[in-house]
Amino acid sequence: MKLFIRHHISMIVMFILTFGCLGFMIETLGGIENNFKYFVFLSLFLLFIFLLIRYIRNYRFYNTLSDDPKALKEMLLHNPKSSLEEEFSRNQEAYFKMCNNKLLELEKKQQEYKMFISQSIHQMKTPLSVISMVSQNNDEDEKFKKVLSKVNILDYHLSQTLKFLRLDDIEKDMQIEKTNLKDMVVEVVNDLKDYFILNSIYPTVNIDKNIFVYTDRKQLKNIIYQITNNGIKYGESNSKLVFDLDRDKENTVLNISNKGIGINPSDIDRVFDIFYTGDNGRIYGESTGVGLYIVKKTSELLSHEIKIKSTPNKTTTFSIYF
Repeated sequence: MKLFIRHHISMIVMFILTFGCLGFMIETLGGIENNFKYFVFLSLFLLFIFLLIRYIRNYRFYNTLSDDPKALKEMLLHNPKSSLEEEFSRNQEAYFKMCNNKLLELEKKQQEYKMFISQSIHQMKTPLSVISMVSQNNDEDEKFKKVLSKVNILDYHLSQTLKFLRLDDIEKDMQIEKTNLKDMVVEVVNDLKDYFILNSIYPTVNIDKNIFVYTDRKQLKNIIYQITNNGIKYGESNSKLVFDLDRDKENTVLNISNKGIGINPSDIDRVFDIFYTGDNGRIYGESTGVGLYIVKKTSELLSHEIKIKSTPNKTTTFSIYF
């Protein structure tokens, strides 16, 4: 009620002036019958002055309500000039503090959740390493071969979960340096050597040893690893997975190509969406739709564009632009 009265006090004053002072002045000049037009003119003039003053005092408030805010801070009004702006500013500041406290609380809970998941994954990796070592030492036994295969799959998905949890922290840990591209690719190929052999896929590296790019070595390795892993998984048995380069005036382009089931045209624009597995994911139940999402987000942070060309049941090429 107090705010209502404070906000309309100027209107009450104008009403008294119009029908009090003007009425007295018109009566002094000879009555309203002889000065009706003059009375109407003065009333409208005072109304215009009144509305103009109110607009000048509250225009920031009207603009704030009319525009769509892009951030909470844009809703705040500093140095309010009217009672309405004062109350609005006070209310928005309280709302902003409440939202901010809630966000801080949620961020804290999310950080605790990520820490718990990360620690649990590290604890699971230790026994997995022991199982993997025992299986490798008994690789002549077909049963141990199957165990090793499943352990590798489990280890891969645990690693993907860790990478996903750390996506928000990549930028803080990023270190751009001059990196030899061939050495990087060969390193990834060696890490996936057993997977290449298991699927009868043959890597071919056609990269000059003197090609260097500026990137974060660790994150680039994760990108190439994920694309190569997919190339093996969806590749045709006894085919090649080829690494080669294109160069132009602006870019060095790393192409990773395989021959296999390919990607349907309807899936091309969505393969980087989180949890999207497409038609191939329905065929290969191990697909999670997370790997290429991590690839896309990481490449964006590194400013490396990624493009895909694919013909179903023929060739698929991932191109990374440096």
